[in-house]
Amino acid sequence: MAETRTAVRRLLPGALVLLGAAVATGCASDAELDTFAPQGPIARELHSRGVLPVFWIAAVVFVGITVAMVWLIWKNRVKTYDGDDEWPSQTHGHVPLEVGWTVGFLVTMLAVAGIMLWSLPTVDATETNSMAVTIDDHSVAWEPTVVVVGNQWWWEFRYYFSDQVDLAALRAHGDAKTLPPADIVTSGQMVIPTGEEVELIITSRDVIHSFWIPALNGKRDAVPNRFSPWKIEASDPGFYFGQCTEFCGLSHSRMRMQAVALSPADFQAWVDRTTTDAVEPTDPEALAGLEVFSGICTSCHLIEGVNDDVYEGADQASGAAPNLTHFASRSTFAGGIFNTYNADGSLNRTDLEAWLRDPGALKENYTVPGEQYRGMPDLDLSEQQIDDLVAYLSGLGAKPASWIIEATQVE
Repeated sequence: MAETRTAVRRLLPGALVLLGAAVATGCASDAELDTFAPQGPIARELHSRGVLPVFWIAAVVFVGITVAMVWLIWKNRVKTYDGDDEWPSQTHGHVPLEVGWTVGFLVTMLAVAGIMLWSLPTVDATETNSMAVTIDDHSVAWEPTVVVVGNQWWWEFRYYFSDQVDLAALRAHGDAKTLPPADIVTSGQMVIPTGEEVELIITSRDVIHSFWIPALNGKRDAVPNRFSPWKIEASDPGFYFGQCTEFCGLSHSRMRMQAVALSPADFQAWVDRTTTDAVEPTDPEALAGLEVFSGICTSCHLIEGVNDDVYEGADQASGAAPNLTHFASRSTFAGGIFNTYNADGSLNRTDLEAWLRDPGALKENYTVPGEQYRGMPDLDLSEQQIDDLVAYLSGLGAKPASWIIEATQVE
């Protein structure tokens, strides 16, 4: 008995240190995905009506169970007995105890269910709001709506200003692979105006994904050919990280996205820039890159003003690949996992060249010959072709503001 107590005393400090380290791993002031740092009214309401109550219920249950376990372990620790007459009486079953923990569990589950039922109607409710957006010198009343499409393993964002779409129309259409032409199609990063509730219509072209930007709202599944409503709103300009949260294949963990919230004036400026076609470059190296793109990359990718007149979709299971018309205006690429620019604002040539050289080494893909690809295949480019493509891609679109580049720096 004395030896047991000595062993416990010797191991206890180490066990407490390990427990503290385990708890500390969940703490980070600069975490990219943090449900405890809401940055908009929708996320704040979800936080106060859902996240916090469930957290405190879970905390009470955790502490209660832990205290009970420690007490039971101590009370029923190993003892020595001199004879059979000192052996404690044996019992089988304890009705009050069994009823107690059954009722306690039931009450806890009912409390959590009640909180969810109380909070969900507010989370799902949408409001009618519109803002003026100028398209081709014409002002339109835009009901802030973005169609979000999941693909293995990247996100597409579609903006409709001239011919606006709604949830009912898309559900009647029913095919995520043949969506109506949009005014803006971008990938990896969604740009939204601050102070406006933005309705999202979420779907998928291949498998089930799940859209989640915790600073702006909870998560919503993206199901093939089903169109699900969601909403987000950012109170202030900022850069907010997101992640696919439904296992979707080889590179699920590397399927990220970001939301860039801009003031209404800056959002209009972004719309003005992003609704223009790509301009043919004058630099010889970039011109050579355009030739490489036109000869190799157009089987999957689209650049408005280059191959939009003949583009019929990508040679992918999803039938789509990222639109590269304004590639350089986005601060991440390859499904939001690499920085387009370094912290000092210079082009991140290292990762961009490595991506073009061997994408499968950086992001798992499925590229079996004769079958539809999932992810970017190895194009067997020469070093000169890679240099030319980098020169061309780096000139597609306006460089993001310095604060966006600084806020990005994904790890």
